[in-house]
Amino acid sequence: MTKITKQINIAVLTGLISITAVFSAPQVLAEKKQKGGKRGHSAEQKFNRIDVDQSSEITLAEMTEPTVAKAEKKLTRKDKDQDGVLSLEEFSQSRHGNAIDLSAIADEIVLCVSDLKSETGDENIIVPSADSFLSKEEKFNTIDADANGAIDLSELEAAMETKATSVFDMMDTDESSSVNLDEFTAASESKKATKKAIHQCVQELTDED
Repeated sequence: MTKITKQINIAVLTGLISITAVFSAPQVLAEKKQKGGKRGHSAEQKFNRIDVDQSSEITLAEMTEPTVAKAEKKLTRKDKDQDGVLSLEEFSQSRHGNAIDLSAIADEIVLCVSDLKSETGDENIIVPSADSFLSKEEKFNTIDADANGAIDLSELEAAMETKATSVFDMMDTDESSSVNLDEFTAASESKKATKKAIHQCVQELTDED
């Protein structure tokens, strides 16, 4: 295994929002080990955590409301100089070490995942777009809405709310404006299958050298 492969770690946002990580920014693979006990949580347990009112349906509000606290926590953790905003350097720091930039091989990853889906016939695999593998700088610039070279709390909150909304829309396959356990479980299975496919493809592509 090459040094590059050892550094690969498909980044996954915590909780339900992590489902989008496969579609929006796969970067690192070691996080699953880092999260330890959370690995054993079933889709139903995760669903019940998000379904705050225990209505057996997840609403968009239940998906987006936690993003405020998550954004505040992320800003506090990454804001090393405590100036209330994130620089590119602070934003790029990872708790799991420096993840490699996959943007240069984005098209190859997409093609590999597409081929793998065809070969295996696994319909749970969702072929990501090349935009799913943006570099840290590209991600930073996307969140930095006013292009002033720094990400503030409102920009971070907006980005995380947009991501959570995207996850919700993806899961709400019957367009009922709510997500039931079956839809949630199906999305979880797609996340798992897609992450595994991306992992395999990244390893194959980086091991070629």
